[in-house]
Amino acid sequence: MGLAKAPGPSPLDIKAALHAICSTGIGRCWYCDRKLPREDKAVRGGWQVRRVEGDRVASIILVCPHCLREQAKLGEQEFLPFCNAAY
Repeated sequence: MGLAKAPGPSPLDIKAALHAICSTGIGRCWYCDRKLPREDKAVRGGWQVRRVEGDRVASIILVCPHCLREQAKLGEQEFLPFCNAAY
């Protein structure tokens, strides 16, 4: 009898994740530290929740619309140094 293969990560429901995080009243953008607004504003404003796979534990991060736009414009490699220097 073999070991069952662990399933891959399940799809992330961004609206449900934002709802759960917003309900705590805390949360900030991973990159610029902007405060997460109320749920309705976060959803309408384009906040995103991303899964970050770690060695032992997967985490999720919040990314504000400003950082999403800058990251898309600059690309990942150019965005990270810009982000760290700008904030």
